[in-house]
Amino acid sequence: SPSCSLEVPGLNTAAPTQLLPAPPANCGAAQVFIYPMPSPWRALSASAARCTTDPLWKCRVKYTVRPVGMKKTGGRDHTGRIRVRGIGGGHKRRYRMVDFQRLRYEEGSPAAPFEEKVIDVRYDPCRSADIALVAGGNRKRWIVATENMQPGDILKNSPHIGRMAVLANEGDAYPLGALPVGTLICNLESHPGKGAQYIRAAGAFLGGHGCSS
Repeated sequence: SPSCSLEVPGLNTAAPTQLLPAPPANCGAAQVFIYPMPSPWRALSASAARCTTDPLWKCRVKYTVRPVGMKKTGGRDHTGRIRVRGIGGGHKRRYRMVDFQRLRYEEGSPAAPFEEKVIDVRYDPCRSADIALVAGGNRKRWIVATENMQPGDILKNSPHIGRMAVLANEGDAYPLGALPVGTLICNLESHPGKGAQYIRAAGAFLGGHGCSS
């Protein structure tokens, strides 16, 4: 029958070491041999580079309104080398997960207008604008607070665009075509359902149309 052999670099197969004594000539048992291990500097090793472009690293935890601990980098990258100098120290910070997609429906609920109540407005160390804790239905979440938002305010979120422009209050979320011309807006998203990407800093606003007024 055909046979094949496997050669491993770094192994000396010229003089194998005999582990068991040779059986008699009339015995049909096979001989067992063991080969010497390669030297430490010739040992086989494998390594894989870490994927730094994986977009799912941000989804490693479930959404929570509780502050999440943050680890300071000190201006160093994943290799431990200083990339940005002058960074270090400072007060310890904790991250609050802000939901920038205002029209986010609960699981099993229809795509219909809904209301949320502002529970608290507080300072966020990770951004210049304040954040507000809102509650509606069976959930709570953090959103970017507007200038005059106060606890107890009722925020309206609607995906519909009617024939007549709506008179939105501060903090309400509406589509682009539902607001009248000249409305001061913030938290603007580039595509429907993508979440706010523009006009999110403190004091920033735009006079015109938008996704959140």
